Amino acid sequence: MPSGPPAARRQRLFLVVAAVVAAALFVLFWALLASSLPATTRADVSALGLLVAGLLATASTANRARWSSGGRRRAWRLLSLAGLTALSGNVASALLRAPGSEGTAPVGDVAIAVALLLSIASLATFTQVTRSRVDLAVMALDGLILGAAVLMIAASLVYDQLLDSGNNVSLLAGAVIPILDVVLATVALILLRRTRGPDRVALGLVAAGFIVYTMTDLGYAVRVAAGTFEFGSLLDLGWISGYLLLALAAWWPTRVSDVTREDGVAGAEDWDTAVVFGVLLVATMVEVMGNGAGGLLSIEAFLWFLLIGGAGVRQGLIARDNRDLRRNLEEQVRERTADLGQMARETEVLLSSVADGIYGVDLDGRVTFVNPSGAQMLGYAVDDLAGQLAHDVFHAPDEDGHPYPAQDCYIADAVLLRRVSNGEEDRYVRADGAVFPVEITASPLVDDDTGEVRGGVVVFRDITSRQEVERVKNEFLSVVSHELRTPLTSIRGSLGLLSGGVMGDLPEQAASMVDRALMSSERLTRMINDILDLERIESGTLALEVQPHDVGDLLAIADREMEGLATSRDVRLVRHVDCPARVLADHDRIVQALTNLIGNAVKFSPPGSVVELDARLVDGDVEIQVRDRGRGIPDDRLDTIFDRFVQVDSSDMRREGGSGLGLAICRGIVERHGGRVWLESEVGVGTTAHLCLRSAPELAPLTGPSATSP
Repeated sequence: MPSGPPAARRQRLFLVVAAVVAAALFVLFWALLASSLPATTRADVSALGLLVAGLLATASTANRARWSSGGRRRAWRLLSLAGLTALSGNVASALLRAPGSEGTAPVGDVAIAVALLLSIASLATFTQVTRSRVDLAVMALDGLILGAAVLMIAASLVYDQLLDSGNNVSLLAGAVIPILDVVLATVALILLRRTRGPDRVALGLVAAGFIVYTMTDLGYAVRVAAGTFEFGSLLDLGWISGYLLLALAAWWPTRVSDVTREDGVAGAEDWDTAVVFGVLLVATMVEVMGNGAGGLLSIEAFLWFLLIGGAGVRQGLIARDNRDLRRNLEEQVRERTADLGQMARETEVLLSSVADGIYGVDLDGRVTFVNPSGAQMLGYAVDDLAGQLAHDVFHAPDEDGHPYPAQDCYIADAVLLRRVSNGEEDRYVRADGAVFPVEITASPLVDDDTGEVRGGVVVFRDITSRQEVERVKNEFLSVVSHELRTPLTSIRGSLGLLSGGVMGDLPEQAASMVDRALMSSERLTRMINDILDLERIESGTLALEVQPHDVGDLLAIADREMEGLATSRDVRLVRHVDCPARVLADHDRIVQALTNLIGNAVKFSPPGSVVELDARLVDGDVEIQVRDRGRGIPDDRLDTIFDRFVQVDSSDMRREGGSGLGLAICRGIVERHGGRVWLESEVGVGTTAHLCLRSAPELAPLTGPSATSP
């Protein structure tokens, strides 16, 4: 029963105290006054005590049922109905019993039998186990052991005397009711054995009440069979005590703190072991005493006590050790669960607060989770995407409307090949059909224990704004560059004329200023041309005239164009070209890419050093190498050195006069040819630039008369 408000608690406490005081007064009555009173008076007092105790138990269990729920409510209702049935039978028996006769009338025996059946059903409801087969097996074994022990006690104390009795006893009183008493005692012991949780004390009192009631019933059956039963004797205290224990159990408060000490239903405890082996020990004592041959003082009795007692102590120690071990494990599980719960909450907060979209997939590519930002970007609710195939739901088709193959998707690469995709661009489809560009990072989810892939995680970011900014910037640079070229051409031409002496000889100071202005205009022209070239490359409008060209000729032209720069820097250009192959390329653009690579090598080489030019055939392609002995490039800059406006050192742009676009243009030109360019470098040793192009097919030699001299 819940604790309730203070007034209700005080009321329950008053009722409990009243029941205890009534029981004490009744015991005092039997101890001091009963022997001096007539038999009829003692019988009336016993009848009154039974009536009051029975009414109190019936009303208390009915009230407890009102406060309970589920199976507990049914059990308390059955208890209340059993008490009402027993009371009705007692009243009917008292009214129908002939004057001067002992025992109960047949209607009373029937009511007692029905009440016992209801009580057994109630206790069985209390002991219901629905957790596992192990629990059911443990309960069955409990019933077998405890039932056998109770039957041993009943057989020695009751059934032998019933069989030896010469009096005529009804079938109900002499057989059925004692059997039901044995079953009731067994189920009560099982309940006592399995009492756990917040109802521990209350159910223990219920079990104790029925055990007392059962033992009193068995004693009653023996006395009736022997013809010595007298209503109003001390035996009546057993029934009254049983009723009072039931009433006390119904009013016993349930504390919320008891729930935290829940030990579980399955698993032996030291208390459980004590109950089982205690009943076995009592049964053994009764059996030994009933068989004579020395009784309790015989060697056989001693050996039985030693055997059962030793087994009980051993099992108790094991049970205590198992209990401590389980509690430690449960404590560790609670701590780990709390830690995992905290980590889960932190992860949930982290995923919810990230602006980027994040979703996970299983081995089949189905969405297992998605954060709110990702679901919002895709136009779905979080729950709508669970279980959907990510590739089919929001991966956009190509520009022609054809879906991309799922096996070529970065999700498949992460899940099947354990490949990490970083910085890839893709297009996603929102729920309303709108397509938007994203940048993704896909990684596999690997189990640390087994090393197996359990799925993948994809992080994506909407780059619509970034692409728009890039487009506006490129358009701005293109427009500005085109608009600057016309006036810059005029300025450069005018400065060239002045420097050439068209207007006559200039003073030395003026001539120096004109030369510097001319050099600056030429540098600005180169920068504008680089910007325009890069804009054409990125927009895909760079026109190429691809024809076969000899590799040696291309390197020779680039060598001649960069000879002046190399001489001014005291750097020698050395060509080692033994490759007779030709490449398919646009002559001017490849020479432009080579001069960019050679120019960088010359600029960053120390005076007196050598820049080597070489070419070779590699798997049918032509690989051109530009090797210097400069300061080298750190490993963490090799991936970004081909980006726009990027140099190894920011001071290089000011000191060397570069724009930071040369390598970006070089990569764009080479990739437009279907080739690739990369750098290998070691700090303090030098850098080697590799430019790889497709080789041109060899021309078939001429045969026949036309191929010979006349």
